[in-house]
Amino acid sequence: MGFSERGEAVQICNQSESKLRDDAPLVRRIFDVPGRMEEALEQISRAAELDPLSPAIIKDKGMLLYYARDYSGAIEYARKALELDPNFPSIHRLLSLAYQGKGMFTEAITENQRWGELTGNELETAIALAQCHAAAGNRDVALALVEKLDPTMFPGGNFFRGIALVYAALGEIDLAFAWLEKAYERRAEALCNSKTDPKLDRLRGDPRFAALLKRIGLGN
Repeated sequence: MGFSERGEAVQICNQSESKLRDDAPLVRRIFDVPGRMEEALEQISRAAELDPLSPAIIKDKGMLLYYARDYSGAIEYARKALELDPNFPSIHRLLSLAYQGKGMFTEAITENQRWGELTGNELETAIALAQCHAAAGNRDVALALVEKLDPTMFPGGNFFRGIALVYAALGEIDLAFAWLEKAYERRAEALCNSKTDPKLDRLRGDPRFAALLKRIGLGN
């Protein structure tokens, strides 16, 4: 069952924010309103001043910078957070994303592997690895990784969205939208960051993307 109306969609996104608030309290506030990025960065900067030894807060600032497409800044803050907690899994995920944004794919793949080692989530790591290879232009490797997966075993909609990101990186736009639809039908929480996620940038010029945002509850 998909998001039947805007109100339900917003409720799902709010539930996602609540679940993730301990890890990313300010990052989630900009998912539906990218124009609030400057405000969110100001807030996270103040939070970091109040608690400069919190790896979570420093990582959150790095994540905001990633969503702002400031990949160098994201890497800088991820490294600062790593100095405080080298085994904080989501810091390695941030580094993987930011390195990918800078075209540093070897580093992105290495950090993705470290993220997987720390989380133990083999399925999520495999999908993210496929997306890394797709972004790097390693088409055959990315497709081989996807072909090994069994979607009937996916535990939630976010994994379907992950496959959509692989196809988006490969330039397979129709397939990307087909998998986004599967994610939508399964009420994938990760769809709530669709307005800000750089990995979806290749889809933004397609009218189907604006229509999807509206259905999710993120349209104008």
